[in-house]
Amino acid sequence: MRGKKMNKVLIIEDELMTATTVKEALKLNGINAEIAEDGMKGLDLIKKNDYDLILLDLKMPKLSGEEVLKEIRKIRPYVFVIIYTNFSEFADIKALANIGIDGYVNKGPDSDLQELIDKIKEKLEPFSMEDMKAIMNDAKLDKEE
Repeated sequence: MRGKKMNKVLIIEDELMTATTVKEALKLNGINAEIAEDGMKGLDLIKKNDYDLILLDLKMPKLSGEEVLKEIRKIRPYVFVIIYTNFSEFADIKALANIGIDGYVNKGPDSDLQELIDKIKEKLEPFSMEDMKAIMNDAKLDKEE
């Protein structure tokens, strides 16, 4: 019996408490995650491992989130990247979008952890079981016609 592939997420976040909280929430949702405390460590891990999604803070020591994002796009151009930060200047988010991000979630005091988990799951599992059944039924009907 073949098991379902477990998704793998890299959390690049210098606030360890935040990173650990997100990692545990992902684990409860069946998603494996690793933590890198800064951009340099994150890039090292990206070079050595395949991740399905990268959760990236913008304000970190050593390398900024924007610098890390540019390098990620050189190394793994198609990996999903979601920005998770307190930093929310529209012009900066627009610049990041031009580099290539797949989402943005604010992690401020009013942030909702479930919103972040839902956004990650939406990227990793774009179709629910009901969606897949409907697609398969449509394909079956098309074949019969």
